[in-house]
Amino acid sequence: MKNKNDIKKSSPFLSGLINIFFDMIKHFIKDFDNMRKVKKIDSAAEKFSALEHMIIRLEEKINDNWKVVEELKSKLLWGNVINIVLLLVIIYLLIK
Repeated sequence: MKNKNDIKKSSPFLSGLINIFFDMIKHFIKDFDNMRKVKKIDSAAEKFSALEHMIIRLEEKINDNWKVVEELKSKLLWGNVINIVLLLVIIYLLIK
C-alpha cells in the first residue's frame, strides 16, 4: 500500500493552465453570446431606421397629394363659379 506522500499530485502550474484555458473558453462563449445579442439589436435598429425613412417618404407623398387635392378643389370651385355666371348670363339673355 502506498503512502499519501507517495501519490503524485499534478503540478500546480499545469492545473493553473487548465483553469485558465477553461476560463478563456467561458469568456469566449460569453463574448459570442453578447455579440449575437448586439447583432440582433443592431439589425432591429436598422429595421427601425428603414421604417422611419419609409414613414418620412410616405408623409412627404401624402403632403404632396394634399396640395394636389387643394389645387383641384380650387379649380373646381372657380370652374363652377364661371359655369354659374355663364348660366345666369344665358338665362338673362333668354328672358330678355
